[in-house]
Amino acid sequence: MKRVFAILLAIIFLCLASCACHMEKNITVIVREESSGTREAFDKVISKNGISLKGNITKDAIIHNKTGLVLSSVASDENAIGYVSIGSLNDSVKAVEINGIMPSNETVLNGSYKIQRPFVIMSSKKVPLTLRTEDFLKYLKSDLAKTHTEASGTIFIEDAQKRANEGSEPIEILTYEKQNSLPNGGKIVIRGSTSMEKFINSAIKGYAELYDVDANDIFDIELQGSSIGKATVENDMTGNVIGLSSASVNEKDIESFYVCLDAIAVIVNKNTQITNLTIEQLYDIFTGKIKGLSEIQ
Repeated sequence: MKRVFAILLAIIFLCLASCACHMEKNITVIVREESSGTREAFDKVISKNGISLKGNITKDAIIHNKTGLVLSSVASDENAIGYVSIGSLNDSVKAVEINGIMPSNETVLNGSYKIQRPFVIMSSKKVPLTLRTEDFLKYLKSDLAKTHTEASGTIFIEDAQKRANEGSEPIEILTYEKQNSLPNGGKIVIRGSTSMEKFINSAIKGYAELYDVDANDIFDIELQGSSIGKATVENDMTGNVIGLSSASVNEKDIESFYVCLDAIAVIVNKNTQITNLTIEQLYDIFTGKIKGLSEIQ
């Protein structure tokens, strides 16, 4: 009788385990919109057997157009996996190691953390910049920008050659000289990457304080993605636009330079046990091949 009872208990246990397996919720894959520089950089790096993620994202992915929405979605869903700029990380989510490497200044600069991209400042080549826009651009090209990259958790680029597109002339770090008074020119229009929000907000505050003015009086800022920033610069007719991109820009009518490097952190819910993922696992997760968290070894 005891043996029969033990067999019945074993069968019940196996059934319960099987039910639990089948009841496991699928991973909630969260990505940025196609025009996002963050997504462009992520899709470019994540690959398997020579095939990149670009064009192969699972149709079940949830698409968000702002960094903040990615963070809140992952924070509220224990099955969610997404990605954000390392400078946008907060304690509502958890970053994981990629191939055993955590994103940091050291691992980004030495290249061991693979998911990284530049933050790019853009202006028009087609029209002369207003005096105020030109002055603020000089401020962004100067050594003073390092304070603002550090404030945003990104890595200031010291190497003049690495501040330029490959094959282009080096872009030296300037020494900013404050003018006797705030240059004329009306409001400076800033459009572009949401991932650069912390950096640019720190920069406009620092610039405004130099001239003892309210930043809201001299800047018109609205961040809706890298492609919007690029398009606004391309359509600039008055010389008062500065664009922000979180992916490389190499257009004949756009002047650009890399101000800093940023890592893209893969994030999970704080209650999730995952601490490390490989590039190949990320490819399988974001293409939908890996469906559940239990499949991640």
